[in-house]
Amino acid sequence: MNTKILKRKCCPPMIYAVILFGLLSSSLLTLQAFSKTVRSKYGSWKTVLTSKDEPGEPLIVSGTVYAPDGKTPAAGITVYVYHTDAAGYYRKGTNSSDNPRIKGTMITNGEGRYEFRTIKPGNYPGGGVPAHVHYVLSGKGYPKQNDEVMFEGDPYLTPRERSEISVRPLTRDNDGVWHCVYDIKLKEK
Repeated sequence: MNTKILKRKCCPPMIYAVILFGLLSSSLLTLQAFSKTVRSKYGSWKTVLTSKDEPGEPLIVSGTVYAPDGKTPAAGITVYVYHTDAAGYYRKGTNSSDNPRIKGTMITNGEGRYEFRTIKPGNYPGGGVPAHVHYVLSGKGYPKQNDEVMFEGDPYLTPRERSEISVRPLTRDNDGVWHCVYDIKLKEK
């Protein structure tokens, strides 16, 4: 059988190119539309740290990062967060925070906002330490800043922690998702 004849009877390569271009174009438009909902000119200001299959109670933490004056929203600040799983471990079977399993990075938007979806962290095994989320903030013109937030109602909160660490209330919506608002003021340059 003559393969030259078969090739000519099938779709010419130009048709394949047009179909491929059309598929790619529509995919890119969909991707661009989605990315505009979670990205700003600075990068992604929202992230998801855990899958829906992660054991634990769902939690959404949001807030605004402010300049040292406490009033001006700080855009373009990198916000890295990490915490324990529901059982109180940073990584299965270990309590070292050197390479935590539940972590994520955001960059504040033009209004200084950030938001992440995760699960409510657990207390360290054996108790004694309140559940908390670690923050590492950095941005042009500001020193690297470590911070953490603890949650109101934790049985391990002490008066010292209440005076030295941010303790924020949790509210639960009708879908059973916990919410926490945590605003942060950057340190002086």
